[in-house]
Amino acid sequence: MKDSSGNISIDGIAFRIFGDYFGRRRAKFESLREELIKARLYVPLEKWLSKAMLYSIIAAVCVATGYLVLKLIISGMVLKQESLFGSMDAALIMSGILISFFSTYFGFYSYPKLRAWERRGKIDRVLPYAIGYISSMASIGVIPYEIFKKLSEAEETYGEVSIEVKQVVRDVKLLGFDFLTALKNLVALTPSTRMRAFLQGAITTALSGGEMGSYFIKISEEYMEERRLEYESFIETLGLYAEFYVVGLVVAPLLLVLVLSIMCFLGGASLELLAAIVYILIPLSTAGFIVLVGLSSLD
Repeated sequence: MKDSSGNISIDGIAFRIFGDYFGRRRAKFESLREELIKARLYVPLEKWLSKAMLYSIIAAVCVATGYLVLKLIISGMVLKQESLFGSMDAALIMSGILISFFSTYFGFYSYPKLRAWERRGKIDRVLPYAIGYISSMASIGVIPYEIFKKLSEAEETYGEVSIEVKQVVRDVKLLGFDFLTALKNLVALTPSTRMRAFLQGAITTALSGGEMGSYFIKISEEYMEERRLEYESFIETLGLYAEFYVVGLVVAPLLLVLVLSIMCFLGGASLELLAAIVYILIPLSTAGFIVLVGLSSLD
């Protein structure tokens, strides 16, 4: 296989070598195929696994070659060379090959799942606002498909939610599915459980004879209320963090520095300890606190 410039790519070489092997075993990797779709990595399953296998082999060869070259350089610096490679070297090379091979392969195998998990978080954060947009459009009488089409064109505002909704528009416009079938397809493939529940509710409402517009308006109120409660809880958590920061990272270090300064002046403590607290402990603690707040953030 060739890239856009006409040259044979590494991915193409990998697919030529391993494509048939993984193609015959496609059923064994069905879960990986679903993760690739949820992560919106538009790569055939056989090509992804072939790429993983080839890069794993390359990593193993690089590790073995690197060890051999390093061993030769080191042995060349030693005057006494009774044995260049021993059983310990063979064991280390074999261990390095196995570790590099399986870690690389596992990395390729796990990346789609991690990417899908990342997308799920982004979808869940924006979904309440996207549903608010849907409900506002439904309240003025826009039909559901047109609402989803407009939402799919607002990627700059609604991010991953718009990318998900594009699948519905594609299924209807290009593949010829009806709107409800397209929604069912997205329910099966979206990584977000909240979006899945929202879409499933819309499908159930339509099949039971209800109006999707009324459902969108009702569910929008529920999601925004849920979002408001989440922010209230987050603000309370930030209050606790602020108290901890003031007591643990402002007052306590200042008192400690003051005491140590007096002890250093009296000869009862070393300047090295004081410097370690001022230049290492306090900055690292502050950086850790910033990371903690960032991880706890809703956005």
